[in-house]
Amino acid sequence: MPSAHRNWFGGNAVEVRHVAVLNWRDRSHPRAGGAELYCEQVAAHLVRQGVAVTYLTARVSGHPAVEERQGFRILRMGGTFTVYLAVLIWLWRHRKHIDGVLDSQNGIPFFSPLVVGRRLPVLLLIHHVHQRQFAEYFGWPMRWIGRWLEKTATGLIYGRRAIVTVSPSSRNAIRRELRLKGNVFVVPCGMDRPDVPDVERRAARPRIVCVTRLVPHKRMDLVLEAVAKARTVVADLELHLVGDGPEVDAIRAHIKRLALEASVVVHGRVTDAERTAILQTAWITVSASTGEGWGLSILEAAALGVPAVALRVSGVQDAVRDGRTGVLIDEESELAAAIVDLIERLGDSSEARAWASRAWAWSAQFTWERTAERIRLVLEAEAAQLALRGPDHRGAGDVVTVVELTGAALPDADHLRKRCRHTDTWSARGDKIVGLIHGADEIDVLTVLQRAGVQPSDQVRVRLRVGRTHDLLEYA
Repeated sequence: MPSAHRNWFGGNAVEVRHVAVLNWRDRSHPRAGGAELYCEQVAAHLVRQGVAVTYLTARVSGHPAVEERQGFRILRMGGTFTVYLAVLIWLWRHRKHIDGVLDSQNGIPFFSPLVVGRRLPVLLLIHHVHQRQFAEYFGWPMRWIGRWLEKTATGLIYGRRAIVTVSPSSRNAIRRELRLKGNVFVVPCGMDRPDVPDVERRAARPRIVCVTRLVPHKRMDLVLEAVAKARTVVADLELHLVGDGPEVDAIRAHIKRLALEASVVVHGRVTDAERTAILQTAWITVSASTGEGWGLSILEAAALGVPAVALRVSGVQDAVRDGRTGVLIDEESELAAAIVDLIERLGDSSEARAWASRAWAWSAQFTWERTAERIRLVLEAEAAQLALRGPDHRGAGDVVTVVELTGAALPDADHLRKRCRHTDTWSARGDKIVGLIHGADEIDVLTVLQRAGVQPSDQVRVRLRVGRTHDLLEYA
């Protein structure tokens, strides 16, 4: 068995040895996307942290029912809809042999609390809320059933179980649209990135590269129309589309209608290495999506030093730092002008290097190792709350307080991590220690600090403030 991780509450230890990850697809599925990347990267990095992982998903043609990948075990069972029942049966049979569940909701969760019992920690992973998408993709009664399952049924079954999401925008939507009651923790996607951005690899002519699933809500038709308008100013502008999906034929037809055959390349689905090589040739990436859980493709581009032009919508607005790593616009009609403006700026090599450097630095703080660690720590904290009921009784809520410690006698960040909840984060930032304390207001935080042995003094100065959106990403 792997070595256990422990979460201490009043001297008691909670062990996390085996986690079940539930997701309706794995990355072998032809329609795999960001949710599958997230779950598999978390699984692989949990294994590296000493946790056994079983990944439960649907069968896919041409792949075995059981497979080992990056140290974790994949079990494929059931089809598009029957996978939910098959996974519940497996969980019920093996509930005594797992220590936690990461239950990924892609519109509809697996409802794992029905079979695992009240003492086993379950994290509900929600990338983004699908209430509007059910109306776009389905007719009545399926749209009503989907909305009811995502909102009402989820609220009834999961109760106050903890929720993990990938961005502050999704956290807001979970509260506003789904009204779920559990604590919501923001755990962004990680990145794989090169050591330094290299603008010398970009194409000689201005080029947009979009890595995306070709589905209706990505609105690639708007991108194509913006490119057609932008080419009246930037005549040699190119667009490269990387990805596949049900809209590919419609997109090819739209390319023909706009007479863009000579300047748009549809690459389809490619390997990870090919995707990176194509992205490295980009001047910019563009998003016209109606909303995302987290702009993963935008951050993947930023990791290669490629800035973005995007609509200011849920998730995307968290992934782009407006004016620094990309440009956010409020109206669809502004897309072509924003593309032209940024392309013209990047025509200057020093300006291009500055944008690349800022984009790369922004992406650098998001790592898959940290993402998996946060998932594990939330699981451990939930296990402690469910099984031990230790002395720390902060209630459920979204208030987050940022603590900044400065002075000549600062405590060690590792010491603070051991003395506080595992859902709290502490890190050294230059000449200060910064903490992100969940579910605690300023008064609660003073008690937390006192319990950790930190007393305000001339040697340790304490500054408290309410956490803002960017704090949830920067200090997560």
